[in-house]
Amino acid sequence: MGLRDVIRAIREYPAAHAELAATQYELRQAQQALEHSEQVCEGLRLQMGEQTHYAKYLSHQSAALQAALQEFCPRLSSVEKMKRFYNTVSPSMDRENFTLYHIAEKVLGMDVSSAFPYEDSHGLFEEMKGRQLLRWLTAAHFRAVDWTIVPGTTYERATLREVDTSTPAYQAFEKQLYTKVLERMGFENMLAPHQAEKTPSYPLHQPPKGGDAR
Repeated sequence: MGLRDVIRAIREYPAAHAELAATQYELRQAQQALEHSEQVCEGLRLQMGEQTHYAKYLSHQSAALQAALQEFCPRLSSVEKMKRFYNTVSPSMDRENFTLYHIAEKVLGMDVSSAFPYEDSHGLFEEMKGRQLLRWLTAAHFRAVDWTIVPGTTYERATLREVDTSTPAYQAFEKQLYTKVLERMGFENMLAPHQAEKTPSYPLHQPPKGGDAR
């Protein structure tokens, strides 16, 4: 190495030393971050193990409660008993009753937005809970609606009447509805054998009168 190279090396040494120090600092920072990440991962593994154990406990507890219900409670042999059972468990399992409504949609083959386009276009259904929507749905399907043409439009405004719940058609619908809802919620073993049998799809899927006026 010549004198010129030595002089250049001496001149470049401070910058190279500073760069080395910065690199070593970054390496230490990275190692500390890695160690912290490993600690976090270990904590998450422990937490996941605890949660998995607790989930298994809850699963066994649920199975035990189901078995106790089957052993000590009578089977749900009527629509009234199914409704009462649903009303008991729904505050924790279907608090806003949307499961009830969505099953009704499938059973009847329709939804309130299609049945009541005028009301839907004005946002009437946006804040409704399941039971409120169910009232509109059943009114549409069972023809318990009075229609009035909205002046200046081709739409009809709906006024609901009380649905006649004593008809065989409505009672068949309600039986199928609560059977399917309780099955969806995991209580099929609580149903009496003749209730738990596969229920044929409700046959009346005609669209209701309403919407665009003719």
